[in-house]
Amino acid sequence: MRYGSWFWGLAWFVAGCSPRLVPLYYDYRAADTTWQPLLHVAEALQASGWELIAADTSFLQTQPRTLRHWGLYRVVVRLEAVPIDRTYVRLFIHPYRLYLGGRRSKIPYLPAGLEANLLPQLHAALGAQGFSPAGTALQRVPQER
Repeated sequence: MRYGSWFWGLAWFVAGCSPRLVPLYYDYRAADTTWQPLLHVAEALQASGWELIAADTSFLQTQPRTLRHWGLYRVVVRLEAVPIDRTYVRLFIHPYRLYLGGRRSKIPYLPAGLEANLLPQLHAALGAQGFSPAGTALQRVPQER
């Protein structure tokens, strides 16, 4: 019994110290489903300073952009957008670390600092084009029932 309390105490401590995992995508609800949403997403991203690499009717990709610069590495983010059922646009966020030696490592989740810097800018830019933040698919499930 005594070791069980140590185990649960350690489990609570580890759970409290672990990072909050945020998915690497965010969905936006289109205000009007009759127009092609990626054209408006492209305008919103360009207005907020992102440069486009590839733009199509079914896919949109931006140039990598440095969001943070630490001593040994930079945090670089690239965005991709795809339409989902003419109702939503899914914005994929690809963060990675670019080290001084040129090596790259993918960040498997969106850290809280990047989320606080990146998502409000994206919400404002896409909101100006008529999109409303819809969250992730798991965040929308209770609303759609």
